[in-house]
Amino acid sequence: MNYSPSIRSIRRQHASEFKRGLVALCQPGASVSAVALANGVNANLLRRWINQFRSEQSSCTNLEPARLVAVQVDSSVEAQANDVIEINIQKRGAQISIRWPGNQAHAFGQWLAVWLK
Repeated sequence: MNYSPSIRSIRRQHASEFKRGLVALCQPGASVSAVALANGVNANLLRRWINQFRSEQSSCTNLEPARLVAVQVDSSVEAQANDVIEINIQKRGAQISIRWPGNQAHAFGQWLAVWLK
């Protein structure tokens, strides 16, 4: 039986910056498969990089607790009457403008989170 050596396949090598960039895109809620597909890599390979960088981060963390600085906040300061949260969104010729009182920022954040769902 004649056996001729096959052409050796070439493995792609990716730069560490490229790997870290893709791992950074895989935040909670992001599809690992979609990120991998969009960047031309196998999803299993991307998952391996995610695990690799997470283990590196956990081994590099400093075991000394962070030092906190006490901060005093004056809660008696009210938002000025002209303090306003303003958002303007334009898309395909349509425009929406939203103005919200600045002293109700928390309520605005809740409303916006529901609206963006």
